[in-house]
Order: sequence, then structure tokens, then C-alpha cells
Amino acid sequence: MAAEVMSPEDARWRRTSIAGPEGVVAGLTFGGDEPDAVFLHATGFNARAYAQLLAPLGERAALLALDLRGHGRTTLPAATFGYASWNRHRDDVIAVLLQLGRKVTLIGHSLGATTALLVAGARPDLVRGLCLIEPVIVPPSLYALAAAPGSPLAARRFFGIARGAARRRPDFESFEAAVEALRGRGVFKSFSEEALRDYLADGLAARNGRMALTCRPAYEAATFSALRHDPWGAFKRAPAPIFILRAERGSTFPAPLPQRLLRKRPDIRIATVEGAGHMLPFERPDRVRAAIESTLVITTRARYGVAE
Repeated sequence: MAAEVMSPEDARWRRTSIAGPEGVVAGLTFGGDEPDAVFLHATGFNARAYAQLLAPLGERAALLALDLRGHGRTTLPAATFGYASWNRHRDDVIAVLLQLGRKVTLIGHSLGATTALLVAGARPDLVRGLCLIEPVIVPPSLYALAAAPGSPLAARRFFGIARGAARRRPDFESFEAAVEALRGRGVFKSFSEEALRDYLADGLAARNGRMALTCRPAYEAATFSALRHDPWGAFKRAPAPIFILRAERGSTFPAPLPQRLLRKRPDIRIATVEGAGHMLPFERPDRVRAAIESTLVITTRARYGVAE
């Protein structure tokens, strides 16, 4: 299918890849090849879905947006057997940062935000700061429950969002058929036409004469059910600055958890976007972009022309 029908390549970014022993981590670079920041996407999405959000930031800083394991164009094995925590994504990102050989600001949405936090908690020496957009954080008691034998498999069966993901349509007749099927529906209600096409450009791949989701429904369901990680412990070890942007409606970092966190880390800045939901980067890209820029001003002062 012609590239222009799908979603045109944007002159403001270019593709890159980081090879490792298991495969390739794919990504997009904005504004330069030596990143000041690394961006991580939400479950089921990919780096290119956020191209419209990130491209203007590339005029002021160099960003690298990655496709996590099991998503987009990344080729790392994505088995569901034994998938019990987001530590696999944490370790993949750490491996990328070690190859980059530089400290960066980590930015993420949803799964990507929590993964960024886990990276900062495990390797604070690699991280300058965090901008977390709607991180997925639940009470510590639920993480303790997730440690019980068989919990991830039970969650795939009984957790509503996991069941819904498992039932997602896995493929479409064509790229345009996917656009028509998803436009204005479900989580895509707030997507612009450009953002939807960007998501599908790397969210679909030709398979057996059809266009199949690159993040398989079974893998997406397994991701929603894999909670054997420790974001609360990561908050204790992650370096400042930490900026969190959360939604007023249906947040994955629901009240009163922000207040609980602030009692432990009063240096963390938390803001709530009124009227917005979990898909903040697409509903309110202005607020998300401002939050990212504010974080980058602090963590990359020299690049932004701010005196130390």
C-alpha cells in the first residue's frame, strides 16, 4: 500500500533502531541523534502514534521515542507465557540507555510512564528526571495480591480491561478499513485523523494478505495483567525532578494515591488536567507538551539556553 495513503513520513522525525542480542528496538528521533529525552508509549500503542505531540518538541531538544517489546516495529520476542511484570520493559529500556551512553530525561504515558519510573528506580544513574503522564499506579496492597501464585493468569481471565483487550479485532482487510473501523470509537475518540493514521502506520503489519495489529490482542491483555513490579519502591529511589500529569476522569493514578505519594516524596510535582481522561496526550496535547517542556527546561538547561 502506498505510504501516502497510510500516513506520510514526517520530515520532522526519522526512524532509528537499537540492536541487541534478542532483536531490534525500533524508534523515532526528533531534533537530533543524541537524545536529551526518551519517550515511552502506552499499552497497545507505539512511538509513531505520538508523532504529532512530540514533533514540535524536537525544535528545542533531541528526543528518542521507542516501541516497547511487543509493540510497533520492535522485534524483541513477545511471549505471553511467564509475562508477569513490566520489569521486562524496564530492562529493555535500561539496555537501550546503556547503549546510548548518556543520561536522559524519561517521559512516558500510561505503561510507558510506569516503565520510565521503574527504570529510574533501578538505575537512577541513567536518568536526569521524569515526566510521567497518567502513570498506572495502584495501591500497594494490589501489588502484593499480584504476587500470589497464578495471579497474572487469573487477571487475564477476570480483569475487565484485559478481557476487553483479548477480544480486540486482530486484523483488517486493509489499512483504510482499519481507519474506518477505529475512527471516533473507544480510546480513539480523541484522536485526530493524523494521530490515528500515525498509530496505524506502525500499529499494523501485512500478514497473510491482511493488515494485523503489531501488538497482538493476547499480548495487550497479558500486559494489563502483569503487575508484579514495584512502582512505589521506584518512587523512593528515582531522582528528582519528577513531574506527574494526571487526568480528572478515570485516571490510572486515582485519588487518594497522589496525596499518599506526596507524603513520601513532597518534592514531586503533580498536576490534574480538568475534564480530561486517560488519553491525555491526544485529548490535551497542549497541556502534555507544556509539562514535557517544563521538565526539559529543568533537566536540560544548557540546551534550552537557561543559565545554570
